[in-house]
Order: sequence, then C-alpha cells, then structure tokens
Amino acid sequence: MTIALDRVWIVARLRPRWASQVAGAMAQDGIAVFDAREEVDRTVQGRRVRVAVPVLRGLVFLGLRDDGDLARAERHPGIERILYRDGRAVVIPPAALQLFADAVTGHGDEDGEEAVSAVLFALGETVRVAEGPLAERTGIVEAVDPARRRYRVAVEMFGRATPVLLDEDQIEPE
Repeated sequence: MTIALDRVWIVARLRPRWASQVAGAMAQDGIAVFDAREEVDRTVQGRRVRVAVPVLRGLVFLGLRDDGDLARAERHPGIERILYRDGRAVVIPPAALQLFADAVTGHGDEDGEEAVSAVLFALGETVRVAEGPLAERTGIVEAVDPARRRYRVAVEMFGRATPVLLDEDQIEPE
C-alpha cells in the first residue's frame, strides 16, 4: 500500500469487529485508511486457506485532510476513540507509516523491523518496563530515537510521571 504523503495520519481504536465497516465508511467520506494486515495460512474445515489477519488488533491508521475529516472520524459509531496525547491527536509521520506498511506487506527492506517497532511504540499507548530496576512499572512512550532504539517513557514514580530513557528490549506493550 502507498501511504499518501499529503495527509495527516492518526491512530483510531475500533470497537470489536468493526474494521471493515469503518474502512468502507471512511473511504466513502474520502478519508484514507490503513488497516495493517498480514496474510497467514490457516486450516478451515480441513482445508488450508490464506487469510488476512490484523497486525494491530483494533487499531487503524486514518489519513486526514482537515479538521472536518477528524470530526467525521470521531462521530463514526465503529470508532471507539482517536488516540490523543496532551490534548492532541497522536500523529504518525507518513514516511514512518510507509516503512511500517512495507514491512507488513513484505515490500520493505532490512529496516522494516525497526519501522514496525518504532510505530508500535510511538502510538502513545501504555507500555510495561520488562527489565531493570523499574521492571513491572507502566508508562507512556513520550519520544522515540529509532537510530539508538531508545524510548523516553513517562513512568509513574513518587506520585508523578517521571521521564526515563529505556532501550527497546526493556519495554513491552501493556
């Protein structure tokens, strides 16, 4: 899939089993949608079939042109919420999203795995510290340094969010 560079790409959390309805309605409204799916082999009624399964269950990327597109997306009954951080929608740079799309569809190069990790942890979702002195604490990713594979995570300590720099292997999705 080619990601439109002239759009602002945001992340939307969907209600269960609404992905196809949201994609169809958004396309009708002129809003670009990227629902990350990979093809896998499954056995269905004794036969091997190839099916597309979601990579990010319950999340889609929406390519918006203006605030009107955002308002239409927020009003759709299949969209549970748009991901926000500090009062602003979480925006994914089109180039990073294109690398992610290429990695998912198999059209990427060796940097694809890094793009997948960068996008997954840049969504503003809560992550858990997997190792180190802060193990088992949760926090929200605030910044990403893909070259060093490090993340600044706001971890709850002493009653307030404290920014901590962590390596990629020290965090995992919540």
